[in-house]
Order: sequence, then C-alpha cells, then structure tokens
Amino acid sequence: MIINITTSLNMKIKYLYILIVLVASTTLQSQTLKRKGMLGVMMQTLTDSIAIQNNFKVKTGVHITAVMPNSTFANLGVKQDDVLTKLNGSSVRTIQDVLAITGEMYEGDYIEAEFYSGNSKKIKSTALLGRPIETFENGDVTYGEVVYEGNVLRSILVTPKHKIKAPVVYFLQGYTCGTVETTTDDNPAKKLMSDWVNAGFAVYRVEKPGVGDSKSSKHCMQISFNEELTAFKEGYKDLLKQETIDTDNIFMFGHSMGGVIAPLLNDMKSPRGILTYGSIAQNWYDYMVDLYTIQPKHFGVSDAQIKEDNKINLKFNEDFLINKLSGSEILENEAYANFFRDNEVNFRQNQYIGRHFDFWQNLGDVNIPEAWTKVKTNVLAMYGEFDIQAISPKSAEKIADIVNKNGGKGEFIVVKKADHGFVNFDSMQHNAETLGNGTYMTHARDNYSVALGKESVKWMKAKVK
Repeated sequence: MIINITTSLNMKIKYLYILIVLVASTTLQSQTLKRKGMLGVMMQTLTDSIAIQNNFKVKTGVHITAVMPNSTFANLGVKQDDVLTKLNGSSVRTIQDVLAITGEMYEGDYIEAEFYSGNSKKIKSTALLGRPIETFENGDVTYGEVVYEGNVLRSILVTPKHKIKAPVVYFLQGYTCGTVETTTDDNPAKKLMSDWVNAGFAVYRVEKPGVGDSKSSKHCMQISFNEELTAFKEGYKDLLKQETIDTDNIFMFGHSMGGVIAPLLNDMKSPRGILTYGSIAQNWYDYMVDLYTIQPKHFGVSDAQIKEDNKINLKFNEDFLINKLSGSEILENEAYANFFRDNEVNFRQNQYIGRHFDFWQNLGDVNIPEAWTKVKTNVLAMYGEFDIQAISPKSAEKIADIVNKNGGKGEFIVVKKADHGFVNFDSMQHNAETLGNGTYMTHARDNYSVALGKESVKWMKAKVK
C-alpha cells in the first residue's frame, strides 16, 4: 500500500509517498489458476543516488529494500540492501524486468538469482515457494476467478463462520501493483479485515491483472486506469453473483486510489454504503501539485527548496498529465533529464511511480469530484490523523460535502493517530521517520489502528438494513 518513489536533484534523494489460526476453512473454487510463486521481497530500481548512498560498486540492477522471512528470496540468501542483477540468466535493471521473468513462474519452479551482497557477487538457486493460503480464525476463505476478455483474475471471498447471507465489504485496494492477498496475521490490512469478519461481515477482493495468481495479457504495470477500472467492475459483477452473501447490504471500502474507484462503480448497483480512507476529492493534477508542494515538508525539505524544485515539478505535471508526453519525449527536455536523472530507465519504459504513463495520464482525465455528485447512498469519508500520503483531511471533508449536496448522506471523521496504511503513530514526524529510515514495516506489525476497525464496523452496522 505504501511505496517509495525516488527522484533526484543534485544527487540528493527525495521521497514521495503516494499510499494464530485455531479453526479455518479454505476452498479453491476453481483450478484454472495455478498458485503463483512468491518472491517475498520489496524492491526498487537501483539508481546512481542509491548506489552512491550505499557505496555499491554495482551500478545497475534492482535494490532489495526488504526480505520476508521464510520466503523464496530468504532461501536464496538475499538480504536487505543486496542488489539483484540477474534472474534465471537474464539481466534485470528494473522492477518491470523482474516481473517479466517471474510473472509466469509457479510454485515449485526453479529460480536462479545473481546478486551482490556487500559488493560480493553470489549466484544461488532454489525452488520457488508458493503463496501461503489465507486463513481467518472466524472466516471461511474461498478462492475464485473473475474471467473476462484477456484476463482471469483471482478473487478471494471471506465469509463469517456459521452466518448465512452476510453483509459484505468489497475491499478496493490502492494504486500499487502488489497483491491484495495477505500472507501474515500481523499485516494491518489482515487485521482490519479480521475485525470486519469477526463483526459478521464478509470481505471480497479481486486481484489486479497479472497480480498474484491472476493471468492476464497485460500486467498491472502496463495497463491504463480505465483498464484497471474495468477489472474492478468485473469483480463487482462477480460479487453480485455470490450466493453466500447479502447483495442488498454491500459496502465498498476504498483505500487510497480505491476511493477513486468506488464512486465509479456506483452506477452498476448502488451499494448500501461507501467507506473511503486516505483518498482524494480533487482531480489528480491538483493532488500532484499538493504532493510536490506540501508532502516534502514532512521530510525536512525547506520551503525554498520546494519552491526551487517546483520550477521543474509543476511544469512536468502539466507536460505529463495535460500534454501527455511520453517518457522519451520528457527526457528530450534537458531540464527534465537532469532533474529526473534517477528515473531515466523507468521513463524510457514509460513508467512513473510504479505505474505506466497510460495509467496516470488516463487518471488525469477522470473528473473525480463529478463522480461523487452521482453517489446517493451512505458515505463515510475517513482521514488518518497522521496520513502523509493523503496530505490533509480536506479531501475527506470534501467527499462528504459533495455527497450531502447531491442527495446522498455523507459523514466525515478523523481516525486518531492512524496513518495511510492503517498503522498508529505518535506524530506525523514519527511516521516520516520510519518511512525515511526503513523501519516502517517493522513498526506496522505491532501498531495496527484498532480505532479504524472499530469506527468502520460501528458505521456499517448502523447502516445495514
């Protein structure tokens, strides 16, 4: 849900942040989709700035920022701050290269990695581990499929034990191309969903194209916003056909970019309620202006430096989202080429902040405030008190206001101490520090926002008919 985006100016790194089982039952509803392998890493394209900062001798590859215990890469001996240079004999320079190689690899397949650890080259091989099957203490998990042209997407439905026709939450995830499947019980998203299941709500999710077990002609990192919206619409169609849930009591939970998706699904069948968390109410162009102008202050960037950087950032925002220049066209501009030096490899593949240019440029054409004017149902717009990615509570307030002015029933609340990823912090600065020093994930495991679970459950229970 949270991703580091590194840009460069005068070789400085700056960060923009866009968003025990007792008894359990799991059913694989269909066998068309095989279980994909799980690498178990977080990674980013190696840039000159990262190489210099870490004294790496190798200059191209993929920088490993975290390794999950008991994962494929842990078995290979890969550690945090290693640099991956080859997979199965093929060179990798970007995350896209890694996904291209591993996208069609399945549990048990052989994988060989060449990587540098402490500037020492190593070559190791192992069998690819499969993703652990999800389990919930008080829920039954059903793995299904959503099939439409060029895609077979993995769906996951968790239903409360011993409850027939439960109300359901359609979990709409954020913008990244990570799996929506949770593999550990200490994941804050897993804890939030567990709160819902324990309260008697089913939870439905669908993977994005090419993500998790899904098979698609185009991977998530290559699709446009409209193609992603289609995936969520197809998921909604599938949800409406589920016989084990109460389709008159569907709630949508739009997290981050999922809060942009939610009102765009409303015309298919208006849900009983929509909850948004850490989302926006302005158009994407305006949000990016705020991102460039306000967010850096949390990381100690001075007003003077922000003003200087925005001489490039704001012009880039226009050329990128309004004029829709390609990555190669942007790099033809010497000022952009120098400012975004560390992004050159990604730009040449039309990638920015983990998604294809088509995604962002397509999103730039979506009238987000207008979409909310068409929502006539119950809406709870939530903002975490220490949410760096959502910038401020103004968007959540605006969502509720738009809904109320157009025949719906909007409410707004601030979830105390919570950040963008459902995690509690002592302050905004505390959040920024963990994001900057790489300890965020460790902190997140033990600091789930219980208040978010309580507030969302209380609101949904009051709206069930």
